[in-house]
This record gives sequence, structure tokens and C-alpha cells, in this order.
Amino acid sequence: MKQIYSFATLSLALFFLFNGASAQTYSGGTYTAVRSKDWHVPSGVNAWDLNGEPPADCKNCSITINPGVTVTLNTHVTLEQSSILIVGSASSTDAAVLAIGGTNGTDWNSSFNIILLNDGSSPQNSIVLTSSNASIDPTLVTGDFDGIFTTFGVSPVMYFKQVGTGHRAFSGTTIADMRTITPDILTGVKTLSGDGTLPIILSQFDAELNNKEVDLSWTTDQESNSDHFAVERSTDGGAHWDVLGTVAAKGNSSVAVHYSYTDADPASGMNEYRLQSIDRDGKSTYSEVKTVRNGLIGNVSIFPNPAKDYVNVTLGGSNEAKGNLSIRLISQSGQLLMEKKVNNTGGTTVALPVSSYPQGNYLIQVIGQDGTQQISKVFISRQ
Repeated sequence: MKQIYSFATLSLALFFLFNGASAQTYSGGTYTAVRSKDWHVPSGVNAWDLNGEPPADCKNCSITINPGVTVTLNTHVTLEQSSILIVGSASSTDAAVLAIGGTNGTDWNSSFNIILLNDGSSPQNSIVLTSSNASIDPTLVTGDFDGIFTTFGVSPVMYFKQVGTGHRAFSGTTIADMRTITPDILTGVKTLSGDGTLPIILSQFDAELNNKEVDLSWTTDQESNSDHFAVERSTDGGAHWDVLGTVAAKGNSSVAVHYSYTDADPASGMNEYRLQSIDRDGKSTYSEVKTVRNGLIGNVSIFPNPAKDYVNVTLGGSNEAKGNLSIRLISQSGQLLMEKKVNNTGGTTVALPVSSYPQGNYLIQVIGQDGTQQISKVFISRQ
């Protein structure tokens, strides 16, 4: 009888060992996906190593999806108390994928999702994509409660969808934001934390006066769940800011995305510009401030255009263009062809000889002593 008991005990232990979540009810620990399968397998060989499947309520867990492995999320998982899910490895070029399945679930527990609790953990509960070959694929998502979510508050809990499709925000299970998001694939080196969405990485922001207008341009190197950019302007040194307009964001991207906006009516004097980057959950960040002075050369006209022998540059009235100015003729390749320095120029016209230049497009740049500049296009004709 003693031998039979020992054999039964060993069989039960092996059953628990190889069947992951069906056997585990505890939290904490380290879990590694070593083969491509569903996240949860009721019986038989699953995706996980000998530690088995992570528990549904994972507290202080470290979960890894190894390179070369695709795990399809087909269950509900809550990460709390400084838990982390790592997708891929920075030292490997093999793809690692967390794919999210779809359901017609009507609540959180019956749907396929990972919820990152904003529970004050330090560090925050998070999902980390470690390389350009790591990704989260939500294209199979069908339900409002499928996807990856962050939370805010306690009673009721607010849920913000960060990855997936459907509505963006929920109070409990009630839709709190009627706007929807699209199931874009997330890829590249990123970190999604429980206190918000992945950052928008703004790599460039410029503002330039051009023909009495201010051209704004900016580039993002990374976006996730970004909603739009609000273009703001201040004319009183930053004491007050007005929203000039909005530009829709790409949403999710791991490659450079370029944007532009034109302020067609800048104020006289100093104009300061900034961007407010707004995520789909309503969180926002601000860019650096760019300054453009619209004054000394705010009224420049070019004629004739096309030009043949001369092009005339008429500067602003006496209150607009006093002081020392530079007038430059520049080729399309950026080569400085001619420069004239002009003093006390308000209301005057300066002629530039252009008969020696071949037919084509050129730029005329007028620079004021305060740094203000205006760039105009001119076509030199030989016909």
C-alpha cells in the first residue's frame, strides 16, 4: 500500500507541473514561455517552462516570452504589485510575439485581456518590448473587453484600452468614451506602464516664418495610442496659451512620422509655439517652446515673378523694417549666390540682378537684425 501511495503522489505532482494554470493558485515567481501556444492550455503541453503558466492574478510576477515564440492570449490576466511581462530579448534577432485573441465577452473576466493595475507599485506594473523584433499583435481582437488595459481609481475602476480595438475607456464595464481605436500592431523597443500609455517620442519640432505665415513641423520617432496634437501659441511670454488647431496623430508607430501645421495669421512681435501631445486615454505631455518674431520683415514682396534680368524685393513700411537687413539669393541646392546688406530700409525696394543665372527656381531670404527671416520663392526665366 505504501508503494501505491508514493506512485500516486508522484503522478499528481507531475500533473501539476506540466499543466500550468490549472494547477497554480499562488502568485509571484518567474514564468517563461518557451514554445508557441495559447497562453492558457487546460491540459497537455502548454507554452511555459517547468514553472508553468502565470496565475490569473499575478502579483510581483516576472513573465517572459522568449525569442522565437508566439504566445496567443486567450484568457484574462491581471498584473499587480510590480509585475512585469517581457517580450523578446535585446540579445536576439528572433521574433517574439504576444498575440491577443478575440471574444464576445461582456465583462473583464470572460474576455481575453491583460490589465496593468495602476496600484502605486514601484516599479510600475509594465509590459516591455525589448527589441525591434518584439511585438504585440491585436489584429484578432473583436470585443470591447479584449486587449491590454491600464486602470485608474478604485470605485469605480476606470479602464483605459492601450492596445486593441473598440471603445477607449470604461467605468467598470460601462463605456465611458464613445471614441474607438484601431488594432495597430505594436513593435520595437517600448515600455507600457500601469500609470499610462507608452510615450510619444518627439525627435524634432521647428517653427519658421515664411511669407507672413509660420510653418510648424515636427517628427515623432515612436507613438503608441496617440490621439492628436494640439498646436498652441502664446503672445505674452507664455502667460497664456491659445489652441490654434489640432492635428490627428498616427496612433501607433515605431518609425518616423512627420507632421506640419501653418499659423496663417501670426501676431506682430513675439510668437511662442508648443505642442500638446494627447493620448487616447486623455493623458498629455508638452513639447519644448519655439519662438518666432514677426515684425521687422513682416511685409516683404517679390516682383516680377517669374523674373528675367532683375528681381525686386520690396521691404515693409517704415515701422516694420528699420535697421540692418540681409537679402540673399539662394539656389535650390542651398548655395548662397548673392547677398546684399541694407540699412534703414523701411519702405524701400532693392533690385537684385539675376540675368547671369540659369533658368529655374530660387529662394530669396530676408533676415532682420532681430533674427526674423522670411523666405520667398522666385522663378528665373530665360524665355
